[in-house]
Amino acid sequence: MICFILFVFSILISTSTTGGEGETAACKPTEVFLINCGATSNTSDITGRTWTRDQKDDGLNSDNASFPSKASKLEWPVQQVPYKTVRIFPSKFTYSISVSPGWKFVRLHFYPTRYGSDLDAAKSLFSVTVNGFSLLKNFSPGLTANASSKPFVIKEFIVPVLGEHKTLNLTFKPSPHSLAFINGVEIVSMPNRLYTKGGFDDHITDVGSNGDFEIDDTTALETIYRVNVAGDEVPEVTDPGMFRQWPSDSEVIQKKKFVDTGMYSRIEAFVLERFNYTEKTPACVAPEAVYGTYRSIDNVKYPKQNPEFSLTWLFPVDAGFNYLVRLHFCDSTGKRAALPRFSISIGNKIANAETDVRNMSGDPMIPMYLDFKTFLPGKSGKRPNLRLDLHPQKKENIQYFQCGLSGIEILKLNNSNGNLGGSNIKSPIALHVLRIILIAIGSATGLATFIIVLMRQTKRKNKKDNNVVVFKVLLKQYTYAELKKITKSFSHTLGKGGFGTVYGGNLCNGVKVAVKVMKDLKGTGEDFMNEIRSMSQTSHVNIVSLLGFCYEGSKRAIVYEFLENGSLDQFISVASL
Repeated sequence: MICFILFVFSILISTSTTGGEGETAACKPTEVFLINCGATSNTSDITGRTWTRDQKDDGLNSDNASFPSKASKLEWPVQQVPYKTVRIFPSKFTYSISVSPGWKFVRLHFYPTRYGSDLDAAKSLFSVTVNGFSLLKNFSPGLTANASSKPFVIKEFIVPVLGEHKTLNLTFKPSPHSLAFINGVEIVSMPNRLYTKGGFDDHITDVGSNGDFEIDDTTALETIYRVNVAGDEVPEVTDPGMFRQWPSDSEVIQKKKFVDTGMYSRIEAFVLERFNYTEKTPACVAPEAVYGTYRSIDNVKYPKQNPEFSLTWLFPVDAGFNYLVRLHFCDSTGKRAALPRFSISIGNKIANAETDVRNMSGDPMIPMYLDFKTFLPGKSGKRPNLRLDLHPQKKENIQYFQCGLSGIEILKLNNSNGNLGGSNIKSPIALHVLRIILIAIGSATGLATFIIVLMRQTKRKNKKDNNVVVFKVLLKQYTYAELKKITKSFSHTLGKGGFGTVYGGNLCNGVKVAVKVMKDLKGTGEDFMNEIRSMSQTSHVNIVSLLGFCYEGSKRAIVYEFLENGSLDQFISVASL
């Protein structure tokens, strides 16, 4: 293993702030390292921050441990710094960076593109560790970027460097027949236990139990989601000292449309008054731009027809890990009546039965935040949804609901082996082909054919009674009468195949679904339940979700989400031309 020791001066950041008491002192990191990997000189990015080069002299390439290169082109909105240059690793390689003790943000920047004749980074597969923690395992930046809305990838971690440790060892290890690469590395110190001590009340509520949860100094975290509720993206330059990005929650908020109702989501901004940060909630927790917006729901037209309504967000995450869910609130109603009380549910479990933002914060315009721990069960490789619901306490004839939720952060905690890596991607090329095929599948006929083949390959033998119990918990079991209602008496046929007919329909929340009604089957139905079980265990960010099933006498059906991008046979026909 080659180890390259970086002698880089830490950059002290002086940040001017305008908030209340306690904000200024809390937002000055003691050290910031911005490393532009593969660069030959120090360069500033578009925000004015200076990134240092990662090589001491031109002789670094002589041992073939790593070598720099430049991107053949930069797609919009990829910036010159730090994505134009790259450092490529043919073998295991370690950056050793001298740091002061404490908790650190570690942000890794990847731009999976072609770098001259040296590397097609879209096909790279590698692992990353830091001080004994496994951050990324068999990681494919190409697949990750393809599944997102941006051509580059930023992975953020929170790592403790405590005790006698004064070095942060960041190691890249290519998978067999592959190369590793990195474009930029950020290391930012943070206030002690900013993400591990608990919310403004110093508590982390363990969802599903009656007690609190503690995060000790041997735990590393990965930021999975950080969103600005109801507002636009908040860039790192707007987050003084911590340099966090806060994308909009538009991709995870659930649009709830009900027939014959006027229920909808509405964004409201309250930025006329100054926010008052406190010692319990200093400005380093979240910037003003985050607390300035939150979502609300109107139900004015038909309150009696829709007494049950809520705000819901769905976050796909890796199964088998604990997650820290941080919710940021601020009562921005000023001198008006305080926000209504509401309950918080995480993963369909009550996390806080009665939340009163005004009472907890003390006054309007004072930000506060709550921390929760939840565990997502399941086998490695599955991508279940972490569900967040806010329900008004008073449901009878309620016409308007606003809760003051301004920001959401979801962080993964390492497991007992020190691992933060998600599913182990064995073949990026095969998964890339799979992704193309699945995106092309929109017709329920093509999708059903693909799923049936997949089910046949992974079918396992289990007892019928046990299967029924499991699926009643994990999946919704519909009655045949409910399917008739969803499909309007099976009036809209999407396609027909050897296994049955596929109908289009809508759930009560407006979500479009495809309902595959199998041909009348005889027997105990054990094979059908085994196939449903196999489908429920097949999960990937690019595979449509199985939503439920029907098993009622000889009537069998599967319900899954519906995509509208053309059928599989059309895709194959086009590809063969």
